[in-house]
Amino acid sequence: MSNDLTILQMASGLAQHSGARLSLISQNIANADTPGYIARDLPDFGATWAQGQGVQLTASRAGHFGSTPGQASTRTTESATFGTMSPNGNNVAIEDQMMRAAAIRQDHELALGVWSKSLDMLRTAIGKRG
Repeated sequence: MSNDLTILQMASGLAQHSGARLSLISQNIANADTPGYIARDLPDFGATWAQGQGVQLTASRAGHFGSTPGQASTRTTESATFGTMSPNGNNVAIEDQMMRAAAIRQDHELALGVWSKSLDMLRTAIGKRG
């Protein structure tokens, strides 16, 4: 019998991924006025999770998953924004970064909720609910 609980590993991974993304978003916001600064972000958690679990996602065209065909990327990428490049070469749009931060918060809350409910089910299964 395996002692690994994939659901808990996935919840932990999502929480860590959310923390790393939030760190990048905060750096983007802090550098909103820095000339030449290009906003960064991480690839989607699903792609990085599948890659770390030995499941290889296949890119169907160049740029799919932010990399070359046949492989997924786990590096930081330049953040696509709905704003335009400012005259000083900075592409940080505060509104876009705030929307990303809100989505990241939802991902983190999802991870914590899954973690909590999974532990509740385990406690119930072993009769230690209380």
